[in-house]
Amino acid sequence: MEPQHRTFDIPGQEKIMRKPIPAFSGVLALTAALVATAAPAEADSPLIVCSGTATVDYSPPLGPLPRQTHQTVTEELGTAGGGSCTGPFTAGTATTAFDQQVSCLAQGLGDTLVQNVVTYHWQNGQTSTITYPVTTVVHAANQEIVTSTGTVTAGYGLGAVSERIAVYPSLSVLDCLNSTIIQQTGLLTVTLT
Repeated sequence: MEPQHRTFDIPGQEKIMRKPIPAFSGVLALTAALVATAAPAEADSPLIVCSGTATVDYSPPLGPLPRQTHQTVTEELGTAGGGSCTGPFTAGTATTAFDQQVSCLAQGLGDTLVQNVVTYHWQNGQTSTITYPVTTVVHAANQEIVTSTGTVTAGYGLGAVSERIAVYPSLSVLDCLNSTIIQQTGLLTVTLT
């Protein structure tokens, strides 16, 4: 079948005759398919976003001078910690313990030196083990903000990136000087993406 010729009237100009290009429709379809597959996908939604509480116990109590201190961190996420979770779980808990040089006047300086490995136990029996090699501590607006970034190294979400943010109220200077700080509790958010 012969391709048909079309003519177009453009005011003030001669008639223009155009021939269809038979392969053009195939090229157009291929280009559209390539563009569709190369278009950026929407950002991946998080696997888990949980809020809750984090409680740190100190032994011996924190004082004004740095000393080797045993710290036990208890994290309660979702319904376990008075927060909520989006994703496949409604609650999770984790407990970690480590020793480091710390004082309450220079709170958090040692946290940047400790690699933290945390195993979250989800309410359905699954676990996620996360290695947090990087932790930063910022003091602002009468709060201590502890942010850890790491990767899920075992269990649910293997290979996912995790961010953990704990926000504690600033410690009392008087309690610090008297070496009576044995515990602090703050709000916690854990995200896996």
